[in-house]
Amino acid sequence: MSSEPLKLKKSIIYGPVNSRRLGSSLGVNLLSHTYKACPFNCAYCQYGFTGARGHIVSTDGQDMPKVAEVVAAARSALEEYPSISYITFSGNGEPTLHPDFEIIVEELKGLKNKVNPEIKLAILSNSALVHKNEVRRGLANLDCRFMKLDCGDDETFNRFNRPHKDIALDMIVNGLKKLDDIIIQSLFAGGKIGNYNDYSIDKWIKKIGEIRPLECHIYSLDRPSADRRLVKIDRDGMMKIKRRTEGRVGVAVSVF
Repeated sequence: MSSEPLKLKKSIIYGPVNSRRLGSSLGVNLLSHTYKACPFNCAYCQYGFTGARGHIVSTDGQDMPKVAEVVAAARSALEEYPSISYITFSGNGEPTLHPDFEIIVEELKGLKNKVNPEIKLAILSNSALVHKNEVRRGLANLDCRFMKLDCGDDETFNRFNRPHKDIALDMIVNGLKKLDDIIIQSLFAGGKIGNYNDYSIDKWIKKIGEIRPLECHIYSLDRPSADRRLVKIDRDGMMKIKRRTEGRVGVAVSVF
């Protein structure tokens, strides 16, 4: 495990980075450069806790980059890295918070198709806003959708992901059911406030069976968590989740 938390991105485009799941990728940060903006306040977040200013479910985007700025930054990066494999929306929190997310996806799709149609557009999303129609339209226009789901019951969800008061687990699950060809990514951690226990895992597996994603990517802590009481799960523990999930609901699971 790395000893340092991640620092906030200071630009719209960052990288290329070598991702465990995506290989070589240019990151796109649609959020502020000065604080994390997220509807969650996850106990495990590698950026630290979400401050009051950033714990939001909607925004006017005044302190976020404009569409033209994102397009210009992406165009400049693609001139330098035209053979990149992925362009990935991630950054300082939840990318679908940007009020023009749907428009930006369309613009970057057109741009990358002109430069190199082989480049894929992807997202790493915590799924908090997937209940919104405009967010799902933007997500549907991407090539790869990596959507978070760490918990399958309200008690664990509220303890582990610490959502904004306007976000409910059922909203997320119902939104994910309406998206095609998604990959669920889930982090498991032990400890009193963690989600690595038989009850929480069984409830999570049940939701995976309802959502029916293409596959699940599961992993444990890689950097210091916001709440240091969490405990990293070893590979044997993660393999147990893989076997239980595949055996019960028939969804493929990869351990990272």
